[in-house]
Amino acid sequence: MPASTTSRKKTKASASSPATQATITPLLVSILNQKGGVGKTTIAVNLSYALAQRGIETILIDGDPNRSTLVGARSITYSEAVPLRVMSETASVGQTGNCRHFFVDTKARPEPIDLEEIVQRSTLILIPSSTKQDELRVTGSTVKLLDSVGSKKHRVVLNRVHPNNREETLSSFKKGLRAQGIPVFESVIRDYAIYDEAFGRGVSVGQLRGKTAEKAWTDIQQLLEEILNG
Repeated sequence: MPASTTSRKKTKASASSPATQATITPLLVSILNQKGGVGKTTIAVNLSYALAQRGIETILIDGDPNRSTLVGARSITYSEAVPLRVMSETASVGQTGNCRHFFVDTKARPEPIDLEEIVQRSTLILIPSSTKQDELRVTGSTVKLLDSVGSKKHRVVLNRVHPNNREETLSSFKKGLRAQGIPVFESVIRDYAIYDEAFGRGVSVGQLRGKTAEKAWTDIQQLLEEILNG
């Protein structure tokens, strides 16, 4: 169940309004990084669930041959309240119906030709990265590759950020990335163990209870809002 019953009621009440849904531009968010193990699947599962929890028809596509997204979302059931469907890239062909909102967990280390296709089809390319230097180097290379194929759609989200990091420190860090030509979201995803629990249970952190689940879910909701607001 969602971490907060009160927030769930408010969200559903606002999301079910036709006017609210009509204001959302069709989304196809591709989540990628040249480095594996950066949290692509976790972000894909939770962002797609967060949008669907608003009553908005959403499809989460697992584009990685290891099928980690299908595993991480295996216990999420499509419902009228949370209209989220999870499928492999192959199964999604011809089965998306009238859905206008997609999140795609791309395969690890896509080739340049794959990147060109991703750029063409996506409204946003989201690149998860921690603040660790080795990961940031690969993230920087991913950004350069996207730049080289003419992408103007990509942005980095700092992921697995230590919960004790101060806002001033994070703000300075993001400013440094932007100075290097790396576009970055203001929102960050902090490193809570609850994400591992959710993955192990095949659900989103929005379906778990407790203070840590609420903190994690707040991060996800803030990132989604930033995506929706452009």
